[in-house]
Amino acid sequence: MDIKKALTFTAFGFLFTLVNLNLNFGQSIGPINFMPDFVGWALLYLALGKFGRFSEGKDYLRWVAIVMIILSGVLWVMQIMKVEMLSSVLTTVGTIITLVFNFIYFGILEDVAEAYGSSRKDTIHLLKIVNLALYLGFTVMGIIALIKVHTATVAIAAVLGAAALVAAVISLVVLFGLRKEISARITD
Repeated sequence: MDIKKALTFTAFGFLFTLVNLNLNFGQSIGPINFMPDFVGWALLYLALGKFGRFSEGKDYLRWVAIVMIILSGVLWVMQIMKVEMLSSVLTTVGTIITLVFNFIYFGILEDVAEAYGSSRKDTIHLLKIVNLALYLGFTVMGIIALIKVHTATVAIAAVLGAAALVAAVISLVVLFGLRKEISARITD
């Protein structure tokens, strides 16, 4: 068990899965995301191996992370190659899987905070609820986009994306704060 590494991997894992940094290089290829989700999923997979007793009985989360590494890698390549067939469906499926995964994962983080007597437990719980709401919003938007795309859908997706970025930054700050707090307690 290495809680400090688990929290570091988690913070950067969430950052990679929540933030997209797309750059376009002309019309011959699609945009390239320089913060690919599969890197974040790999970090979350590694983190789960470091949580020790906190992730006991949740081995299925590691399998879900492997599935998401593959799925997000396929979607990343599809985006670069401008392959649109099934990408909306795969993205929506990935969003639903992420919603459930993150809800359970934030439960692990709450348990860690509680076990170490951290005051950040309530903030982590709030982030769990915000994360759930954001991914529910993304799921609904994905389903609506499968049916018909219109300006309102795009505008709402942009707002959800901005909210996800804010949530990612707050999560990063909270997780590194929790890591620092736990580090101080372990060395005392």
